[in-house]
Amino acid sequence: MTDKKKPDLRIVDNGSPSKGTLTPKQQAFVREIVKGKIGTYKEAYAKVYDVTLNKDGSIPKWCEVEASKLAANPKIALSVQGAVKRKEQGVIASSLRTRNYVIESLYKESKDSESDASRVRALELLGKSVALFTDVTEERKARDTDEIERDIETKLEQLLAAADE
Repeated sequence: MTDKKKPDLRIVDNGSPSKGTLTPKQQAFVREIVKGKIGTYKEAYAKVYDVTLNKDGSIPKWCEVEASKLAANPKIALSVQGAVKRKEQGVIASSLRTRNYVIESLYKESKDSESDASRVRALELLGKSVALFTDVTEERKARDTDEIERDIETKLEQLLAAADE
C-alpha cells in the first residue's frame, strides 16, 4: 500500500450564475416587467439587452422569441411572481399606513381642536370610517305554517319526480 494522499477536490466558480441567482440583465428584465411601464416582454427585452431596432424603428421579430424563452425560464417566472407579490404587499401596507395616519389625525383633531365645528366634523368622519351612521334595516316576511307545508310538499314532489327519471 502506498501512502499517497488523495487530492482535496473543490468546486471552482466558473463565473456563471449559480442555480438560484439571476444575471444582472435578467434582473433588469424582471424589474422592467414588474414596473409595468413597458407594455410587452419583447419591449422589456429590447430595452434591457440593447437590441438594435429595425430601420423603421420597430423591434426585430426575433426579440419576441428570445423574450418568450426568457420569460418562460422558471427562475425568471418565479422572480417576477415574487416581485409582483412584494409590490402588491407594499401597496397594501402603504394604504394601511395612510388609513391609520388619517384616523390618528382625526382622533387628535377631535380632542385637541379649538373649534367646536372642527371637533364635530372630525368625530363625524371617524364615525363614517366605522359605518356608524349607516342604517341597516332588516325585513322579515312572516309565513304561516300552511304556506311552509305547501312549499315542503312541492319540493318533495319535485325531488321524487327527478329521482324517478
